[in-house]
Amino acid sequence: MGQNHIIESLRKRVGKQVGLNVLGGGLSLLGGLAILAATWGLIYLISLFALGPWLGYRHWIHSAAGWVIIPTLFWGNARTSREYLTEYSVSVGTTFDTVVDFYLPGIGMASNVNPLAPDTIHTGVKMITDCLYCGPRVVMSGVKTLGKANRIRRLDVEACGAVIAALLATNRKLAFQEIVNKVGSIDPPLVFSQLHDIDGVIFLHAEPAGLTLSRELRQELLHNP
Repeated sequence: MGQNHIIESLRKRVGKQVGLNVLGGGLSLLGGLAILAATWGLIYLISLFALGPWLGYRHWIHSAAGWVIIPTLFWGNARTSREYLTEYSVSVGTTFDTVVDFYLPGIGMASNVNPLAPDTIHTGVKMITDCLYCGPRVVMSGVKTLGKANRIRRLDVEACGAVIAALLATNRKLAFQEIVNKVGSIDPPLVFSQLHDIDGVIFLHAEPAGLTLSRELRQELLHNP
């Protein structure tokens, strides 16, 4: 298969990736803004009911609470590990060593979790915080996806296509130096960094570090008319 054909196939693939990333990023951004609007409304209501007796119904003050807290959520989300927020620990009663749900006649389902224990309260706070961070997470995901679309749009299709053609011709892993020797006139740092954004190009770090193509990308390029 000729290099020009691969470059043209890559150009079409890149155009499709840009479109999908713009669509996905835009939808994520709109969804995140909708979640933030709902979060702001919740903060407004909580402020209204909690501070109303002291502040009265000065709506601008309760509205300002949301505008102050929303940026704080972005800051906290950026500094907090998702793994930390999903690590839960609760205290249970002395009858059982593990959490047990049971049915009490006339009451319904009950649990032996101690709701006033410090680690149970801490877990509850983490769960609430995790929910509040949903808006910032979705917004930042949309921003990153749109940024990826912009990077792919500026991709050097000719140089990346030449690298992919070399990988397709050899049908094996090629070390970075082998690629430079085979392809010739490319800017290795620029091209190799751009190849990260092409689905199907696999970076292998075992010595000697290099690149290979996924089976799906090989089949797509070989059977693409």
